[in-house]
Order: sequence, then structure tokens, then C-alpha cells
Amino acid sequence: MKKLLFGFSALCMLIGVGANAADTQLLEQLSGHTLDAKQLKFSQVESCESLEKMLEKYAKETQEPLYRTFGLKKELAVESAAPMAQGIAAEAAMTNSISSSHTDFSQTNIQKIGVDEPELLKTDGTYFFYYNEKTQKVSIVASPLDSKTSTLDGTRIQLVNEIAVPKELNDIELFVTKGRLVLMGQLSDYGDAAYASFLSYQNRTVVAIYDISDIKNLKLLKFENLPGSYQDARLIDDQLYVISELRFNRWNWKGKSHDFRKGLASVEIDEQGAKVLPIECSQISYVLPEDKNLSLDPVFTLIAGIDIRNTSKKVSTTALLAPNGEIHMSKNALYLVSNFYTYNNWPCPSGLFCVMPVFRSTTQTMIHKFSRDRLNLKYQNTAIVPGSLLTQYSMDEDSDGNFRILTKVWEKHLSTQLYVFKPDLTLAGKLENIEPGEEFKASRYIGDKLYLVTFEQIDPLFVVDLANISQPKIIGELKIPGYSTYLHPLKKEGSKQYLLGLGYNTTQNERGGTVNSGVKISLFQVDYAKKQGDMIEVKELDSLNQGGKNSDSQVLSNPRLFVMDKKGNVTLPLHLVERAHQGEKCNITYDLQGKEQKKDCTPIVEPSEYFVGLKTFSVSPEKGIKEQFAKDYLKDILAKKGITTTGNSKQIQKEIWNNEEIFSLQDMRVGYAGDALYSFSNLFADFIFPNKKNYSIWFK
Repeated sequence: MKKLLFGFSALCMLIGVGANAADTQLLEQLSGHTLDAKQLKFSQVESCESLEKMLEKYAKETQEPLYRTFGLKKELAVESAAPMAQGIAAEAAMTNSISSSHTDFSQTNIQKIGVDEPELLKTDGTYFFYYNEKTQKVSIVASPLDSKTSTLDGTRIQLVNEIAVPKELNDIELFVTKGRLVLMGQLSDYGDAAYASFLSYQNRTVVAIYDISDIKNLKLLKFENLPGSYQDARLIDDQLYVISELRFNRWNWKGKSHDFRKGLASVEIDEQGAKVLPIECSQISYVLPEDKNLSLDPVFTLIAGIDIRNTSKKVSTTALLAPNGEIHMSKNALYLVSNFYTYNNWPCPSGLFCVMPVFRSTTQTMIHKFSRDRLNLKYQNTAIVPGSLLTQYSMDEDSDGNFRILTKVWEKHLSTQLYVFKPDLTLAGKLENIEPGEEFKASRYIGDKLYLVTFEQIDPLFVVDLANISQPKIIGELKIPGYSTYLHPLKKEGSKQYLLGLGYNTTQNERGGTVNSGVKISLFQVDYAKKQGDMIEVKELDSLNQGGKNSDSQVLSNPRLFVMDKKGNVTLPLHLVERAHQGEKCNITYDLQGKEQKKDCTPIVEPSEYFVGLKTFSVSPEKGIKEQFAKDYLKDILAKKGITTTGNSKQIQKEIWNNEEIFSLQDMRVGYAGDALYSFSNLFADFIFPNKKNYSIWFK
């Protein structure tokens, strides 16, 4: 035993000496290599036979096991997808339609002008289209706003039609534009045929396109049953791009037939009937390097380009054997961005005693660029940057076609990196190690400026100048309590740019750590004409806190739900918990004689009031942020049971978790139609007029 201990100690000592030695050749060898992007560019598959050999080799040699995936039942497979279209046919409903349209209504908050993003609730100003997860229907509700007179009439609000959605279809999202409704979702089944295929067949992507010009008689124009799990979509004019993902099932590879044409086929149903559309192996582009040091799983990413106006036009399919994690799309290009790992070892830092000379793997981000020509996508180039992406707002293409991307890096220390690429996706410039030790929380690109939020215990807001793409630099900084998770651009007046930040206020807990303590709304002013030393002036003009610990808003994690009207009023769905001090909790130590030596006390903070509903805030540089209106649905619901929303009541908490009506408010969507506010939940749609009168529709 002593020999074993001595041997282990000696090994540790040798490792420690090696890490500190002047000759670092061994550590350099062990620390891996910098990945060359040339290894990861797309190549074209020559034939189904070559694709099969490539995947078979990968199945045998790859280091990391894939998670088990399951197939789709035979009755829902490609050959029998046609009957599912009838399950999504529109059901007739009730009342007269309003044919006119207007622009005085809220729409989905999007990142790029002209590139629409999908959501559960869409409106064309005349009707609201809302997918209700409880009823499993798309409910179509007439708007109260008369576009000709700009007046509100509560009698206009009525359920005019519904679309029944099969129970097997989930993750529904919608687009609405110029007489077209697009429904997308994921068809899921986990049945007995789970192990039958070398591809994970349990999920299919469904796209249904409706003509809504006659709202009482909806017409299904096209139905697409696409391979793979639904990931995301974008709509530019009449061109729809739907992205799905199909995983390779290694455990079912051996001894199975590998019919790629059938496995990647889609089913199309239109006025001419049903057609099975296979994908030829020669259509597939792949990124699958033989480097065993990489964790690149063989995943099929499929991009279906669909003309929603001319539905007889053939679907343009881009088939890629490459993973995708997030997308960025402009009118000119599509970027597929994903994280992967390299098993490069990290050397023990100098002066640190380690039991191993090297450790840690490396996270990297891979970017593939495709140029866009209407429905056709053409591969351009690939780039790799260190670190991992946060959200789609971490990247942007500017008006000159330069691509900017932010990542957070965890190796050695936490930091934020910025990389700028030319239109050909070659590196133009970079800004690394931004605020080491702090975590990247939010970003927004506006023209040639980047606004960036990082956080550890306070919230630094950085302004980065991107005018010189080869030398991006920080030109402004502000440090304040709390942090933003979403930044929304407001107006620009002369040299002043205004921003709205939505996020969390923070406090220290009893252990000295930082915790969220309510929703925070901040109004920032960036004045490029004023300087403080070498930096421009960045100020928080005003802020407003809502609630305490455990308070939240869906907008903080889903910017598509952000709503701001023409007057600068912001309406947010909010779940607030106000907290109040209720005494102290003290730890007291005594000496042997019973005399008090030390007393450490922390305040006891307990819930004192609850709020679940919507609030509207006016926002302006002159008057700051002011609460204008609040609708507390929780208060109204609890009042029916004789319960108030104040006090630390276990009964209130029980109702919040168990009451179906309250629970349905967790995914509430809010917006405006003219001067009326509205909210949609799984149980009802509520319209609130300026005179505070409510008009509601209950969904069944």
C-alpha cells in the first residue's frame, strides 16, 4: 500500500514539475491543435454507396455515443402520410368576416426587418390566429378594430373559425401574411417500430398552407410531411424556409437496409393529389471529418424552401449531413450555427499542482453561410470561432454583408469574444476577452454599433464600434446593478441613441452570492457627442423594478413576445411576487460562560403579494418609465373563491400551481389593436378597451 501511495505521489510531483518546466514541448503536444476550417467545409455526396460507407465508418470509429432515438410507427411513416392531411382540415364555424385590413396592431417582434419569425399568435389586423395547446385548435378571432374608421367595437369580437389539429402534432407555430396562413409543427410517435430504422423516424415535420381570403371557408392549398424534427422557420415575402433535423441511429445500423432515398423522402399533398418526393443521395452535402478529436454527430439538417403564394411550385430542398443549433437569416443569406467539442487537452497552469498534466475539452462554434436567391440556397463558406453561442441575437449580418458573432468562452476563465467576418466569411477582425470573469447576457446590433451586456454582480453595458470591421473596439461602458437579457432599440435623436433593457434586478443572498430579485426595465441613453475621457457617455436615464425574488416575464427569454406600440408604450406579461421583511433570522455564538460572542442576522423576506397578468408602461427620454395600466387576472380568479392576493398564504401558492385557469396564464400572449389591449391564453381571449371595459371569448 505504501508503494502505491508513493508511486501516486511521485507521479503527481513529476506532473507538477512538468507543468512548470521551461521545456513545454510535451504540454504543447498534449494540448491538441487548432482546428482548420478547411476540414469542415461541405462536400458533395457522390452516391448512396459512398454515403453508406462513410456513415458505417463513423458508426464504428466515433468516440462519443449518440443518445438512443426511436422510429415512427408504420401507419405514420412516409408512405401513409396522406391521411394526416385530412386531420388538419378546417372545421366550419360561426360568423361574418371583416375583409378590410390595417396596420395599427401589434405583430411578432422580429430581429431583422423583412424576415418574419414564427409564433403561437399571429394577426393580420383583421383576425387573430391563435394556436391553443389545450383545445388543440387554431382559433380565429375577429379584431374589434374597424380599419376604415379607426374605431373600436366590442361586438366585432367573435370566434369566426377554428382549425382542428391532430393530437399527434405538437410544437405548433404560425405565419400569417397576405391571405395565407401557414401552420408548422412536429408529428411525434413513440411506438413499437422504434428500432426498425437506421434513422430516427419518431418525428416528422408538418407544414400546412391555407388560403384565408374567405375566413369562413378556409382552403387547404398544400400539405407537406417532411422528414425530421421541426426546428425553426423564417418567412421572407412569400418564401418560407422550414428547418428540420433527422438523426442517424447507430444502434440500428448493422444488419439493416439503408434506403436513403426513402428515409429522407417527403410527402406533398396539394390540389393535384399526393406525391412522394425522395431526395437523391447526390443532393446531399456533408461535413463529417475523419478527425477522431471532434464530437460532430452525423445529423441530417433539411431546409425546405416553399412558395406559399404559388403552392404548385416545387419545394426546394437543401439536404445537409451537418448539425444545426441556431439560425440567422437576412434577405441575402442564411447562416447555420452550431456548437461542437474538440477533445483537445488543456495544460495545467504554471505553478498549479495537478494530478494530470492536461484536462478539459474545448467548445467551438461552426458557422455555415448560404447565399439566398428566392427559394434556392447556395453554400458559400464555413468558419469556426472559439466558444458557444448564446441566442440568435448574438449574431447579425450588416448592410454590407459582414457577419458579426458573439460567443462565450469557458476555458481558463469566463469571457466574451466578438468576431467579424467579411461577406466571403473570412475573418476581418476580432475583440477577445471582453470583461473576463463575467457572463455574456444580452446583445443587440444596430448599424455599425454593438450593445453588449455582461454580468457577474453588476451589469456592464458596453458600446462597441464596428465601423472599422478589422478593429472593433469598446467606446462606451456603464456599470449598474442588475442585468438585461433583452435589448430593444428605440429612437435615435441627433447624436443620442436610446435603448430599452429588460431583465432582472439583483441582490446579495445570505451567502454573499447574487440572486435575481424582480423584473427590471431600464431606459439607456448613449450620447456619441459627449465623451468621458476616451469613452462616450452611456447613462441609465430611468429604471423601474417589478416584484421581488421569483418574479419573471416570458419576454425575458422569448423576445418575440415583446410588444411596443407607436406611442412608445410597452406591454408585458408578468408573473410578480412582492416580498416584505418579516423579522430576522440570527445565528448566535456564546462563550463557555454563556456570554454572547457573535451575532449574525439576516432578514427574513417572505411573499407578501402576487400578480399574474399584464402591465403597460410608457417609455420616453423626457418622462422616463411610468406604469400606465395593470390587469391582474390572478386577483380576479382568486376573488371568485374569496381569496385575496396579499399575504404569505399557502392557499395562494397552491392555487397558482393547481388552478387550471391561473396555470393557463403562464404562456399568455399580449398585444394591442388600436387603443385596445388584449391577452390570449389557453382558456380565453380578453380585450381591454380604453374605458377599461372588457370583452372576452372563452375557448372550449
